[in-house]
Amino acid sequence: MKQAKDTLKQIRRSPYQAIAAALAMSLTFFVASLFIILIFGGQLVLLYLEQRPQAIAFFSDETKESRILEIAKEIEATGLSKEIKYVSKEEAYEIYRERFKDDPLLLESVTADFLPAHLEVSAQKVDDIKILTEGFRQREEVESIVAPEDVVGKLANVTRTVRTAGLIFVSVLIAISFLIIIMVVGMRIALRRDEISIMNLVGATKWYIARPFFIEGALYGIIGASIATFLVYSLLLFYSPQIQNFLGPIQIFPISPLFFLYLWLAQVFAAITVGVLGAAIALYRYLRVK
Repeated sequence: MKQAKDTLKQIRRSPYQAIAAALAMSLTFFVASLFIILIFGGQLVLLYLEQRPQAIAFFSDETKESRILEIAKEIEATGLSKEIKYVSKEEAYEIYRERFKDDPLLLESVTADFLPAHLEVSAQKVDDIKILTEGFRQREEVESIVAPEDVVGKLANVTRTVRTAGLIFVSVLIAISFLIIIMVVGMRIALRRDEISIMNLVGATKWYIARPFFIEGALYGIIGASIATFLVYSLLLFYSPQIQNFLGPIQIFPISPLFFLYLWLAQVFAAITVGVLGAAIALYRYLRVK
C-alpha cells in the first residue's frame, strides 16, 4: 500500500510524462476497440445475410411444380445448400399482398398469375453461392435469378481485410505505447537513481525496488484501457440510432453491457501486460534487475 502511494506521489511530481504514457495507451486501445467492434458488427451482418435466401431462381410459367421440386432435390443432393424453399404462385401472391397491404393500387394491379413460382436457396458457405447460381443459369426452366453473391462475398472480404489491417495497425500502436512506457519508466528510474542506490546499500531486495515501477506501468495500462472503453461506449451510445437506421432490418443494437464489460476486462489485462513488460525492460536496462 505504501509503495502504491509512493508511486502516485512520483507520478504527481512529473505529470506530463504520465499523461503522455496514459494517452498513448488510451489511443492504442481505443483503436483496438473500434476494430473489434467493426469486426464484430461485420460478422453479425454477414451472419444475417447468410441466414437469408442468397439465391432466388424464378421459373417460367410452363414449368410444372413437380419439375421445380425435382430441381430442388437435385440441388439438395449437391450438399452446397443449407436450406431450399419452394414458393408457388399462390404463396408468392400472399407474400406480395402482405408486403403491400397498405397500398391498394399495387394490390389491384397484380394477380397470382403475374408472380412466378420460385426456389429460395441458402448456401452452406459464402463461396458456394456462386456455384449454386451458375447451376441455376444452366437450366432452361429458370427465367431469372436474384443472387447477391457479390454483396456477401465482398462483405466477407472486407471483414477479413479489416481484421488483418486492424491486427497490423494495433500491433504498431502497441509497439509505440511499449516504447513510451519504457522511456517514461526509464526516466523515473534515472531520477531516483540515488534513492535506489541507498536502498541497495541497506539490503532492499530487487523485487522491493522494482515493485513501484511495475505498479506504475500497470496503472498506465488500467487508465488507458478504461478511457478507451469509455470513449467507445459513449460514441456507440450517441451514434447507434443513425447506424441502426442505416443497417435497416439487420439488428445489431443495443449492444449488451456485458460485451463492454468483457471488452474492458480483456483490454485491462492486455494493457497491464504491456505496461508491466515495458517497466520490466526499463528496469533491466537501467538497473539490470532480473
